[in-house]
Amino acid sequence: METRMPIGQRISRFLEERYVHRARPHYGPELAGFGLLLILAVWPMLSLVAMALERMR
Repeated sequence: METRMPIGQRISRFLEERYVHRARPHYGPELAGFGLLLILAVWPMLSLVAMALERMR
């Protein structure tokens, strides 16, 4: 059974189906990882500031 769809349309459909998930990636895990790294980087600085303010009293 031969298809009557033009080759351009077939290629377009193939690329669309293959790369549709790359066009809209899931940003949730990436955002959560970035937030965790940000908290881990800022926490020691805030702790040092709090300790310095406590000693100034």
